[in-house]
Amino acid sequence: MTLLGSDLIMASRIRSALSPHRLQLLQVSRGDQVGPSRLVFVDLNADVEARISAIARMRHREDLASIVAFCDHDQDGVMKRAMAAGASQVVANRHVATAAARLAAG
Repeated sequence: MTLLGSDLIMASRIRSALSPHRLQLLQVSRGDQVGPSRLVFVDLNADVEARISAIARMRHREDLASIVAFCDHDQDGVMKRAMAAGASQVVANRHVATAAARLAAG
């Protein structure tokens, strides 16, 4: 599992959701640092343009299973752009831990 983002609070929420499943989270700051991963979380609360471009590049990689982007709930345009770029799903910040737990279990 990989997080493309630098927000320590969001990283902590995702780590907490993954820990019951004994899954580790690698946090990176640039899209080119994302290695093979079953699940990639992309924080769209900062560096939006670079991270949407990273989603588009990652979508075509066969070593990535799912890309889950997240941002503030009122950022409809950002959410739509992330989906158009190839994110598997986009969730509001407050739902990222729930999405992480659900995907880790399944």
